[in-house]
Amino acid sequence: MSSIHDHQFGTLIHRGTTSEVWHATRLGPNGFSVPVALKTLNEVCATGQDQVRSFLKEARAASAVQHPNVVRVRELIFDSNRYWMSMELVRGWSLRALLHAIEVTREPMPVALALALVRDAARGLHAIHEAGLVHRGVAPDNLMISAEGQLVVLDFGLATWRQTQRIRFTPPVEVLDPMYASPDLRARLPVDARTDVYSLGALLNQLIPARANAPVALDAIIRRALDPDADRRFPTAQALEVAIDLVSIREGWLVPPSFVSAFLNDVFRTAPGRPAEPPVREPAVRPAGSGPLPFPSRAVLPRGRRTVGVGAMLPSSLDADDPAWHELLHDDD
Repeated sequence: MSSIHDHQFGTLIHRGTTSEVWHATRLGPNGFSVPVALKTLNEVCATGQDQVRSFLKEARAASAVQHPNVVRVRELIFDSNRYWMSMELVRGWSLRALLHAIEVTREPMPVALALALVRDAARGLHAIHEAGLVHRGVAPDNLMISAEGQLVVLDFGLATWRQTQRIRFTPPVEVLDPMYASPDLRARLPVDARTDVYSLGALLNQLIPARANAPVALDAIIRRALDPDADRRFPTAQALEVAIDLVSIREGWLVPPSFVSAFLNDVFRTAPGRPAEPPVREPAVRPAGSGPLPFPSRAVLPRGRRTVGVGAMLPSSLDADDPAWHELLHDDD
């Protein structure tokens, strides 16, 4: 098969247990063409009613969210007795590939970059929650960092509608990654946005394992996001984003996407804009011992300005009496 419904096939990007993702080009009149990603069930799963129903549910969920930090679904196609989801093509690297590269090079990730990535994920997830969905599958394989330095949330395969405590567990426990799935999700309890907040906390904890010189507020944020009791976590992904912003402003750690892009290109040694390699192939990485990556640790805000107006920035959804915020606002100079 070389094309379907005005889409010309390119290379295979990813082959999973149930689905495939292809690089493709959406063709139009007068030489019009747009690069896209085409996702479909594999030949076996495409004949199963349950799998098809799940795929259609994923397409509807993904199409309900339009946000820069969430992959955009452009159209749903039925062709050659199979459904195809035409999506925005995100050129870059998965967070899983970045974690692997950092492990190989033994270069710690700058804290500011880790905060920038989790902040992007929180923004995307807040948009997902605002659309009435819970993602339930936040993990490094489902987070893509574009060549432009922006993180994008992928894969709505486990997403469910109606972001309320009435949501009940539906996917099998074995498909969840226990490192990122909340205790309430693994226990088959009703879940809401706070289950995705837990996953973000687990990601942040993994991205910055060595925090000897990190501010105490960062540990407080991670502890709150990872609290086993959902009632004690951040109530929304946006609340977590605000907490990360406060630490970033206070420490002068706000970095633009251009720095994230430069860091990743240095790690992977690939040309800007090159599509991510399929997961079955190991990414090209910088050799171990090749020297530290430069990072302007105080590039944005001088320390003298870091607490100006911070208290006024707390939204009403956050508890200003929480001890974590006292730690966050405390000037430890």
